Amino acid sequence: MNKLEIIIASLTALVVLYIIIPKDKKDLEPEVTVEENLPIVAWLDTQEHPWDGTMRDVVRIKYLVERENTILWVRDMAGRIVHVTPFKVSPYKHKPNRIHEYVWRLYESKRSEYVPPGDYEIIVGTNINNTNNYWIPITI
Repeated sequence: MNKLEIIIASLTALVVLYIIIPKDKKDLEPEVTVEENLPIVAWLDTQEHPWDGTMRDVVRIKYLVERENTILWVRDMAGRIVHVTPFKVSPYKHKPNRIHEYVWRLYESKRSEYVPPGDYEIIVGTNINNTNNYWIPITI
């Protein structure tokens, strides 16, 4: 083999090794898990607004989906529904349940209204008046 072939083979091997060897990825957001005994987890966070690039307040919600057509509601302490997810979530066909993550925007946009600070209740279930719903209080 001549020197050029050795150099090309060495560079090819280095590139392949660089691609194959796993890299350490830093987690940018906190690791939050949902367990059977705690079916809803919610925390305040910020999100970049898509139009002007400013950071806006949101509530990130992870919840357990056990039944078909599960919906998330947010109710204020006066009993008024202030937010409803625009879709229904069902468990996967091959699993009895799944964990879904939802972002509730607290700022005004095309699809959301401004949410003033206060105490709220996050409810997850198939019917708002069902006794099998999961709920958690949150203060914004």
